[in-house]
Amino acid sequence: MKDETEQLRVYVGWDSREDIAYQVCKKSIEALSTIPVKVIPLKQKQLRANGDYWREEDKLASTEFTFTRFLIPHLNGYKGWALFVDCDFVFLKDIKRLFNQRNNKYAVMCAQHDYTPKEGTKMDGKQQTNYPRKNWSSMMLINCGHPNNKKLTIGVVNDKDTTGAYLHRFSWLDDSEIGKISHSWNWLVGWYKEPDNGHPTALHYTEGGPWFPAYRDCEYANEYYKVERIVLQDKINIEKNRYIKEIERIKTIDDLSIADGTKDHLKKSLKKLVDPDEQFYKGIDMKPIRVVSIESDAPYESKGMKYDPLLENFVQGSGGKISTWDREKESTTPLLIRGLSTNCQQAIQHCLDTGRKFIYMDTGYLGNYKHKTYHRLTVNNVQHLGPLIERPYDRIKKINYKFKKRNGGDEILICPPSKKVMKFYGLELDQWLNETVQQIKHFTDRKIVIRSKPSRSDRITTNTIYSALDKAHCLITFNSIAATEALLYGIPAIALAPNAATIFCNTSIEEIDSLYKPVRDDMEAFAAHLSYAQFTPQEMISGYAWDILNESN
Repeated sequence: MKDETEQLRVYVGWDSREDIAYQVCKKSIEALSTIPVKVIPLKQKQLRANGDYWREEDKLASTEFTFTRFLIPHLNGYKGWALFVDCDFVFLKDIKRLFNQRNNKYAVMCAQHDYTPKEGTKMDGKQQTNYPRKNWSSMMLINCGHPNNKKLTIGVVNDKDTTGAYLHRFSWLDDSEIGKISHSWNWLVGWYKEPDNGHPTALHYTEGGPWFPAYRDCEYANEYYKVERIVLQDKINIEKNRYIKEIERIKTIDDLSIADGTKDHLKKSLKKLVDPDEQFYKGIDMKPIRVVSIESDAPYESKGMKYDPLLENFVQGSGGKISTWDREKESTTPLLIRGLSTNCQQAIQHCLDTGRKFIYMDTGYLGNYKHKTYHRLTVNNVQHLGPLIERPYDRIKKINYKFKKRNGGDEILICPPSKKVMKFYGLELDQWLNETVQQIKHFTDRKIVIRSKPSRSDRITTNTIYSALDKAHCLITFNSIAATEALLYGIPAIALAPNAATIFCNTSIEEIDSLYKPVRDDMEAFAAHLSYAQFTPQEMISGYAWDILNESN
C-alpha cells in the first residue's frame, strides 16, 4: 500500500452541463481531506487534444465521461492507486478513510449495489437505462498497477467494438479481482434510506442533483448547497483578491516607474477626486458622491497630513469625498465617521434621529496583534449588531486565528469603556463603574479586577488583554470590543449594552454563574463573520471594503 503522505490522485468525471457539480465535488474532497490529494477533472475535450481519447461520440452515453473513466490506469501510468468518482458526488467524510481500504489483491474496489432505478429520465432529460452492476463504476478505487488492469489499454478503451457493457461490468476482470466497499461511500440518493441502510459518508445524486432545476429540493439537497455556497464565495474572493493584489503591487504613486512630472499630475488628480469642493486641495471636477467623510479626532495633523489618511483611503475606494461636519449638516449624502469626538458624536446622533445613512470606522475586532492593521466599518451603528453571516474562513486563516479551549481563572475582569463612549450613551463612567461593581458583589464573592484601558504600546507588549484574561472567570464590560476579544480567546463575557459580541455573550450580571462558554465551531464562525467586517487601508483604497459593505447591507 502507498505511503499515506504521498499525494493521492482522484479523477472526477467532468461534463460541460455539470461544471458546478464538479466544483462542489472537488471542494468537498479537499475541504475534508487530512492527506495530500490531487483532484483531476476528466475533460473529454482535453483528453482528445492530448491524444488519449479518440472514440466516436456514443449517442447513448449519459455523460461525457461514460468511457473516459476507464483510461485512468493508462493516465496513472499503470502504477499506484487512484480513485474515480462521478461529478455528482458530495463527500461528507475524510477521503483518507476510503483510501485506507485499499487491498492489493484486488484490481478494482467499489460499492456493489443491487440497484434497479425506475424507468424514465434522469438529470436533464437523459434516458434512464438498466443493466447488471449498475452504478458499480460510478465510484472505483483502481489498483492501476494490478497485472490485469494492463488489459485496459488506451486502444481497448477507444475501440468502437469495446461496449459500455464490457467496461461498466468489469468484464476484463475475474469476479475475485473485484473488491467490495461499503455503499456508504456511494450512497445513492433516493435509493438508500437512513437509518435502515446505515448513514452516508459520500452522497451520490445519481438520478439528478440540486444543480438541475427539477432536483433543487431532492434528498440531501442542503448538503450540496452548503458546499456550493463555499465554492461560489471562493470564486468571488479569487476575483477580489486578484484585484487587491494588483493594487497592493503599487502601494503609492511614488512607486510607479514613470517620470516625476507624470507622478505630480497623478497626485493632483487624486486630490481632485477626494476633495471636489476645494476645501483642502485646489482644482476640482467630480462625479456624484457616494459617501462624504467627516474629519476625525485622529492626530493626523501632528504627522504633517492635511486629512485623516484612513478616511481618505476609504473615500478613494468608494467614490466619496472629504469634508467637515459643519459643511455637511444640511446635506443628505451618507456620512463616513471615524471615532467619537464631539463633532462625530453630533453627526452620529443626527443620522440616528433623521435616518440618514452613516458608516462608522474604528479599531478592528481581531488581528491587530502588534500593529493596527484592521479597522472595522459598520453601517448605521458603532459595532455590528446584525445576525451572524456565514463566511469563508480565508480571512481568519490569513491572520492566523485559532480557537483554543481555556479554563480561565476565578477573577471577574471589568473592562470599562472610555469616557467618550459613556458620554455618547448619556452615562457617566465613574457612576457606571461603581454601580457595576456593587451589582457584581451582590451575585458573587469572586475577586474583582478593574482594567482601565492602557496605552497602545502597553496593550501590545506587557499589559495585553490576553494576559489579563488568563486569570478571568469572565469579562464584564458596557459595550467594549473587549467582550469580543474575550469570547474569541475562549473566556465567557457579559456585555451590558448591545455590541458585536451580543450574538454569543451574556447580557446580565445575574447570569454570572450560568455563562455561555465559547466553543470552537461557534467562535470560528464568529471570527469569520467579523473578519468580513474589518479591512486594511489597502482594501479600502481598492474598493473591496465598499463592495463588502454594500453586499451585506
